Amino acid sequence: MVRSGSSGATTQSLHAPSRWILTPWQDLVLFVGTPLLIIPAFLAAQARWRVEDLSLFVASFGAIGHHLPGMLRAYGDRALFQRFRWRFSIAPMFLAATCLLFALRDLNGIVLVVYLWGVWHGLMQTYGFVRIYDAKAGPSSPWTARLDHAMCVTWFATAVLVSPSRMTNILSVLYTSGGALIEASTIEALRATSIYVTGAVTAAFLLHAAWMWRRGQPPSQVKLLLMATSFGFFWYTNVLVSNMLAGIALFEVFHDVQYLSIVWIYNLNRVQKDRGVGAFTRFLFRRSGALVGVYVGLVVAYGSLNLVSTAMSTGLLKRMLTGLLAASALLHFYYDGFIWKVRERTTRQSLGLSGGSPDHALNVQPGWLIHAAKWSLFVLPVAMLGFAEVQGRAPELDRARAIAQAVPTSALAQEHFGVLLAGAGRSDEAVARLREAVRLDPNNAEAQSNLGVKLAQLGRLTEAVTHYREAIRIEPGDALTQTNLGNALSRLGEFPEAIRHFEEAPRISPNRVDAHIDLGAALLRQGALDEAIDHFREVLRISPNQPQALANLALARELRDRRRPNSVDPEQGVPSTSRPPEKR
Repeated sequence: MVRSGSSGATTQSLHAPSRWILTPWQDLVLFVGTPLLIIPAFLAAQARWRVEDLSLFVASFGAIGHHLPGMLRAYGDRALFQRFRWRFSIAPMFLAATCLLFALRDLNGIVLVVYLWGVWHGLMQTYGFVRIYDAKAGPSSPWTARLDHAMCVTWFATAVLVSPSRMTNILSVLYTSGGALIEASTIEALRATSIYVTGAVTAAFLLHAAWMWRRGQPPSQVKLLLMATSFGFFWYTNVLVSNMLAGIALFEVFHDVQYLSIVWIYNLNRVQKDRGVGAFTRFLFRRSGALVGVYVGLVVAYGSLNLVSTAMSTGLLKRMLTGLLAASALLHFYYDGFIWKVRERTTRQSLGLSGGSPDHALNVQPGWLIHAAKWSLFVLPVAMLGFAEVQGRAPELDRARAIAQAVPTSALAQEHFGVLLAGAGRSDEAVARLREAVRLDPNNAEAQSNLGVKLAQLGRLTEAVTHYREAIRIEPGDALTQTNLGNALSRLGEFPEAIRHFEEAPRISPNRVDAHIDLGAALLRQGALDEAIDHFREVLRISPNQPQALANLALARELRDRRRPNSVDPEQGVPSTSRPPEKR
């Protein structure tokens, strides 16, 4: 593929070796110290936008968008395509068919596979950068590479296992996919084993590094810094960030910045050294600021497909696009597993590294057999999950109990179990679980609100009001909580404050029928007949023939026609403003 290998090595030998891919500052910004920039930027963005909106933006223009550069290389590099033509031809059809089947049948197993493969993909990207910086420092022993790999696997896997939010999500998808319920003791044993193994691997890594140092081959300091920032940031986003969407988005930004930057650098070098590069690749990857904009624009355009899918109403087309986007993710993970191998000579040349094995060395038999065995790690779990979900799944309450027991520190798991217990009429247990959810995460607005709902249903209105107010402090734009708080205050006789919250609900969500009905009823009780009539009319505009609005409107008009005073006697048939609290 690259015929200038010897000249490239000669050119590199004329210059002093650099520990960096680009320059110290560029590497720190793009590859090593990026989390130090991402965290404050994300916190500032949260002050203006909801986490859900930020997560959707990152998932679209980052997670989906960054699939494109790998696709461009897979199908734009003639030599690479010729070498792996069967993989590039069969894999897309197989993965697209599999993902479409799961999407059209509303099966969830593929979601779990995408998530777990995504974690592997993320740790392998970190491992790739570790090997690049290690190669920059000079030759190393095979044990160095093995321990680097073990460090990436154990630190990433353990972060997921000890993460309350991630384990809650994984178990939820697994059980929804028909997976057998796992005993909490089994998961705890797996978690403890992972921690011990991580500790042992880390000790072996440090001892090996010290031994190599004494032999005059110290490890790359940049590599060590990269490992510290990558592992630390992955643990921060998994364990310390309680909101799973925020945690995923934070690390995804880090992953995408690294990926898009290294692919750009790789292709810039390839275009300069390889005359066989395709015309489009040669055009796009040139040293031009304008073309950087084109590159980013193509990534954004590809990622916008996820926004299209999100904006669609539920239906066949939405499910098909969702399935194809899942296939895009799996193809990205699969292709990146073999098209960027740092040990290959052509890859190393485009990264400014010397040495490496010839590309064809990895194609010797029985390579196809090993590759087929690796595919079985995808095919068998997917088939088992799909079959299990078709057969049926455990009752929802049992699934929730198993998750709450397996992840006792997860506020989300405790809250969901509490809500289901409340629905089953087990009030005391429900309150206990919801209180535990609030204790674990006091800033979980939904848990605060759900606890308020259950307390209000039990007649403990003062406590309910406390939790509703806390939920609104955290999430003031929740119209349902505003309405529930208004109803609780009405039952306590605190009508002025109740009306303030009733008024806030339709401001937040103008088309909420219940918000207008409750506000109209409260105004009616206070004698504000014209304003009450306006809200009942608004209900009928949104939902014609709504029976409660029709009855209240007729009563309000009758009272106005009688020209009663502003203070209305509630015994005259004025509707109560205190409805039962609505569940989330």
